[in-house]
Amino acid sequence: MKRRYALVDVFADRPLAGNPLAVFPDAKSIPEELLQPIAREMDHAATAFLSPSSQPGAQFRLRIFSREHEIPFAGHPALGAHFVHATESRLPLQEPVTRVAHEGNQGLFQVEILVENGRIGMLRLEQRPPEMSRRLAPEEVGRVARALGLSEEDIQATNQPVKVASTGLPVLIVPISTLQALGAVRPRYGDLLDLLEGRDATIVYAFTKETRDAHSAAHARAFDTVGASEIPGAGAAAGALSAYLVAHSAVAVKPVTELVVEQGHALGRPSTLYVEVHVDEAGTKGERRTTKGAERETGDFGRPRIRQVILGGRVVPIGEGWLDV
Repeated sequence: MKRRYALVDVFADRPLAGNPLAVFPDAKSIPEELLQPIAREMDHAATAFLSPSSQPGAQFRLRIFSREHEIPFAGHPALGAHFVHATESRLPLQEPVTRVAHEGNQGLFQVEILVENGRIGMLRLEQRPPEMSRRLAPEEVGRVARALGLSEEDIQATNQPVKVASTGLPVLIVPISTLQALGAVRPRYGDLLDLLEGRDATIVYAFTKETRDAHSAAHARAFDTVGASEIPGAGAAAGALSAYLVAHSAVAVKPVTELVVEQGHALGRPSTLYVEVHVDEAGTKGERRTTKGAERETGDFGRPRIRQVILGGRVVPIGEGWLDV
């Protein structure tokens, strides 16, 4: 049978930039055992499969596969999937915002489609409430630096913690002192994979506050330790990083803090990710709880209390095709 797919670039302002994504808009007839092999065949960081949803209010059920395994949550497949679905289903678009949702492995996800002159502009995805682990100990930071091909000073000079953060997908956040040092990163993926064992995270998100564009809050690179590859635009990681920056007051914090994250330049696929972090003006004492041996923080402990993280990006269609499987 022929299986049709659409190709889009997410977090891009032009074709052949951003994070490439293959979307199968009608995957209900694809056998379960073919989903992973098809994703491997498409050879992108992620492939999106859409099928009917039984949940009220959901446009579709979304499943996401990398080359190696199913992913419970990711930003660019969700935005790309909604762009393809809205375009091909001729979804009635109401200006300035059309609100939709999809069913994922973690429940219902809300998406806003910003409409400009009857056309899809930016898409925005509400992510999960942030969780953050304890900071890594100095000896662990040394291991991270060596695994990235950096000196410990390249990380320690930032005075920011190395820790796992999540707004739906756990990632290890690593601050780097300069744009030059970040550009010099040469990851040893085996060492990074060993370092992350038992931490839930599989992506290392290294960033610096030195940026190419003066309006950006951070320049980042994402390293997938399972796939041993760099990702040009990682939406879930950008959401986690933005929550991290606000939680640690590493940026000017407002009731709605708007951040721009640059990514993908090292791969020749520049990506622009837009994030809003909403905080309560009055903080709470918060609490600590232990999950799988890791201490996680909720509340603020004198920090802003984050109640919502929203990821935004543009999607550019670049083609379509068929698989005979």
